[in-house]
Amino acid sequence: MLIVIISSLLMLVVLNLPIKAKPFGDEFSFHAQSKNLAAYLKGDLEYSKVYITKAPGPVIFYTPAYLLAPTNPTDQQLWTYAVITTFLISTLSLLLLFRIGATLFSKEVGFFAVGLSFVFPIHAYYSLGVLAEIPAFFSLALALYGWSIITVSPDKKRGWVLLTIGMWFLILNRPNTMLLLGLGFMVLGYAFLKRKDFFNAYGKKLALTFCVVGLSSFAVLQLAKKITGTNSVENQENLFYFVAHQGRFQFRDEPTDFRFWDNDVRADSKDYQNWGKSGGELGTIMEQSNRSYTDVYREFLIQDALEHPFLFARQFFVKCFYGHVYFINSVRPKDFHLGPIQGVVAYWFVILMINAVNLLLIFGALLFIFRQKNLIHYWLFWGVIVSLLIFHGLTYMEPRYMFPSRVAFYLMSAAGLYQLQWIKNKVNFIAKFVFPTKHPIH
Repeated sequence: MLIVIISSLLMLVVLNLPIKAKPFGDEFSFHAQSKNLAAYLKGDLEYSKVYITKAPGPVIFYTPAYLLAPTNPTDQQLWTYAVITTFLISTLSLLLLFRIGATLFSKEVGFFAVGLSFVFPIHAYYSLGVLAEIPAFFSLALALYGWSIITVSPDKKRGWVLLTIGMWFLILNRPNTMLLLGLGFMVLGYAFLKRKDFFNAYGKKLALTFCVVGLSSFAVLQLAKKITGTNSVENQENLFYFVAHQGRFQFRDEPTDFRFWDNDVRADSKDYQNWGKSGGELGTIMEQSNRSYTDVYREFLIQDALEHPFLFARQFFVKCFYGHVYFINSVRPKDFHLGPIQGVVAYWFVILMINAVNLLLIFGALLFIFRQKNLIHYWLFWGVIVSLLIFHGLTYMEPRYMFPSRVAFYLMSAAGLYQLQWIKNKVNFIAKFVFPTKHPIH
């Protein structure tokens, strides 16, 4: 009840802040695709307008909400239905967060993990946009909840079902997390050689889970291509190479320029200008050689990485760092205002406070990792973080791409920080009011 109440209050606060997420995401992509699919299922739109060119998970997530809207709804009406859905799912994710912490560690750690999520409620911010972030956040929470059940009762089918569904939906929302399956098989290989106890308890069922998740994810991605057909000129492969090409210029000559990759924000950026120039050159090559978009861009990406190994390595580490810091890009520092505070100084003060919370989370997670002697049992926690860092470190990074992993960050950080006696005492003191001891009635 406390989680539901605080989540509702935070949503109201964030809803009235001058800093807002894009209500319909980038280029209305998930919104437009879900809107058209819902209209087609209602019989209000022809099939030729139906397409799924990005991750299919958000379309699967938002279409049922849009089906509840009236006929010929406005975008604002659909946004309302979407936000109600994201709020419910984000709140459910926090309830799962508590249950995971309570199952694997203690009620106090579960309570602390949820508390960390409330200190900087970025989930409430993302809940106000038709984005992939909240569905992916929920997916990982569901998968981790399934794994928490499995660690207590390895033979319990409910745990394996939830783990499979959670990982599957996570990949549909963020196809880049497909690397998690490869990492999972590496964990099984290590367990087979070094940790027979883990392999004997979970090995065969985990291998089956990875295969089912991989095959079902691939099947849905292919189905999305089949549904789209010739209804759209865009496709997932071209989108991947477009984003990877962006990444080859992100932090290339300007490793400390953390401005958002957008013409309105950094039109004067050398990296941004060089990216546009390179795209024009690749377009000319396609016209003159009559080669496909994917062939030309793939060749450029490979050659550029081989010709500039130092830049490639430096960009990778800068991107990994950038994925864990937050900046407010929707408003310029001089125009920033938050209640009575405003201006450049106020902007950087808020940025400092926001990122101080992230540093605390990272410190707690690292403390957990270095002190935990049984890390293999938490493969899904650190595995999803490593997978996202590898993929986006090699391609293109934005902090929001790391957001789904915050479920794991909150839990590892809470478990790590709880090992510090001063913090443990404070958490236990507050928790007594949340979990009052029940005295027997005489």
